[in-house]
Amino acid sequence: MTLDKNDYLTYQLYTASKTPRIRKARIKGWVLTTVTFLCLTYLFFENDNEFLGYYFLVVSLLSLALYPFYSRWRYKMHYKKYIKDTYKNRFGEECALEISNDVIVTRDKTGEAKINTTEIEEINEIKDFYFVRVKTGVSLIISKVKTDVNDLEVIETRLRELADKKGIKWNVELDWKWR
Repeated sequence: MTLDKNDYLTYQLYTASKTPRIRKARIKGWVLTTVTFLCLTYLFFENDNEFLGYYFLVVSLLSLALYPFYSRWRYKMHYKKYIKDTYKNRFGEECALEISNDVIVTRDKTGEAKINTTEIEEINEIKDFYFVRVKTGVSLIISKVKTDVNDLEVIETRLRELADKKGIKWNVELDWKWR
């Protein structure tokens, strides 16, 4: 299995969409921007400057309607740059995956990594991925699209067995989209 920049981007955006701090920051930016423009609208109308008053009223309404799209785009661009800088040497690198009752082992050209299954916090499933989140905050990204169908069935079966045996939370959001 290999991962590319879009796989890492999907993971980062999914994680951001589930992080309360980031969700609050996006809402705070939206409210603060809109309220600032509304305050300017009020100030200009109070000073009998109707042109700028109406101008900032329109800008306020545009901010109210369009800021979520801007925020979505801005975060996506931020994560694209972050991924390009951080993971550039991992794109397209072949990685082998083994899942047993006690450990998940990944092997690539740099070596081997083992994750104790007791340290798995949750498994998140979206349309094209499984994200196996560990208690330290890192996640294992498993692409459903880039994994052979037979291997994918084995992986899903093993992950479900682990979730049942170890009481790991399994979140299914097959219709998740970055918003």
